[in-house]
Amino acid sequence: MKISGQRLSGAVVVVMAIVFGSTQRAAADSYTVFALGSDNGHGIYGIDTAGNVVVWGGTGCGISAPTCYTTYTNGMATADSSTVPDLVYDDGTSCGSSPAGFIVSKEVCNNGWIGFGSLAYPGGGPLGVYTGSGSDLDLLRSGTADQVFLNSVGDFAWDDGRDDVIYVAIRNAVPALEGQSALLVEQDFEPATTAPEPTSLLLVGSGLLFFVAAIRRKASRQASTYLD
Repeated sequence: MKISGQRLSGAVVVVMAIVFGSTQRAAADSYTVFALGSDNGHGIYGIDTAGNVVVWGGTGCGISAPTCYTTYTNGMATADSSTVPDLVYDDGTSCGSSPAGFIVSKEVCNNGWIGFGSLAYPGGGPLGVYTGSGSDLDLLRSGTADQVFLNSVGDFAWDDGRDDVIYVAIRNAVPALEGQSALLVEQDFEPATTAPEPTSLLLVGSGLLFFVAAIRRKASRQASTYLD
């Protein structure tokens, strides 16, 4: 059976669409976790829309200030104040329901995101702290969540009472081209398997196009022979 060059070209376009379409999945959420210091005599006051966390404490602003407020930006202390910093706080609210399969201790929801501490993993593991959206939940680290704050873009701050440490997980920007999952949690987690890179896809597409061109040239030569 003879196949025309036009039909073959159409078939290759369909194949390329399937190849590219099947690999362009949404990238999983990734986070960078920062330890903000001990929670002894300290607690979280709030988190703002940019991911800045304000921690209150009884020391740090002088003898005349009974309470000191420290602002952390990307894990670094950037300012101390004896009064509450004038930020747009975005702490989240209580959740309507808890994720299925978890024994939840504290939880907070905001704009489709959830952050919580679980007394056990599904199946009976140790204590853990999770965040994410819908059924796409990431285990940030083991421990507890005794205070929980979550802004509308998915940045999550919590007080781990078991280890006496305050943490914040800053949600990383999603890669624009590659569907890559990279859970950056204090470098304790390795990236999940990634989708084929655009370079590999380009090679596949180029090979298909060269194949079509060769078939069409052969078909043209055969047509010329028949005409002679």
